[in-house]
Parts: sequence; structure tokens; C-alpha cells
Amino acid sequence: MQIRAHHIFCIQGFVGKGYSEQFIENMENIIEKLNSCDLLIEVTNTPDCICTACPRLKIIDAQSGNAKIGLIGCEVETEVKILDRKVANSLGIDFGKHYLYSELLKKLKYIDEENFDNICSECQWYSLGYCKKRIIGI
Repeated sequence: MQIRAHHIFCIQGFVGKGYSEQFIENMENIIEKLNSCDLLIEVTNTPDCICTACPRLKIIDAQSGNAKIGLIGCEVETEVKILDRKVANSLGIDFGKHYLYSELLKKLKYIDEENFDNICSECQWYSLGYCKKRIIGI
């Protein structure tokens, strides 16, 4: 299963709220799979199985950046890639590499409040505190 680096954080804080019912159902199914067995995860910085149900996922024309047939990406792909890089760096993981889900969860234990805030403070969900509470315990 491919998972964007920043989604490793998002999965921890997910409480059944999202962009749409389709998004919520998709996220719940993915979390159920992750919790039912220790899946091998390929860490990526491109749209993943969670993104497939997100209304912000668009087909982007690689030449002009306009919404046309071409590469699939988020409306805010540049910002999301920066977030993916911050999470990957903080966890000491690499894009394209495979990790057991349990290994990724163990790496989360080393994220402190300052690091978490630096990574996630720009996220629209940050102010709700769900991720911080589940990752840091605050």
C-alpha cells in the first residue's frame, strides 16, 4: 500500500471528519486495513490511496499547471510535497522505501511537541488538536 508521508500523521488523528462522506469512508477502510494486519507501506510524496477520495485531487496538465489531462496531483501539490518532506525527515524515512506499518508507528514516538508544531501548524486540521493529542499525547 502506498501512503504519502504526511498521511502517516493524518491517520493517527482521524476522527471521522473530512471533506465528504466518500472521503471518510475511504479513510476508515484504509485505517481498518492498517489496524488489522502489519501491512508493508511504500512511503510516497505523490497522491496515494487516501487521496483517491479527496475532492482536492485534480488532473494537472504537466506543462501549464491547468486542470487538464496529465499528471494527477493535489490542488496544493507544492505545499503538500513540502509537508511530506518535513514528515519524512522527522521520521527518518525515505520516499520509495517500504516499511512495516508497525515500524512507522514506532518512529512516531520520537516526535516531540516542537517538531510536531513545526511540521503541522499550517494544516487546516491543526487547530482541532486531534493529531497532536494522538501523536504527542497533549
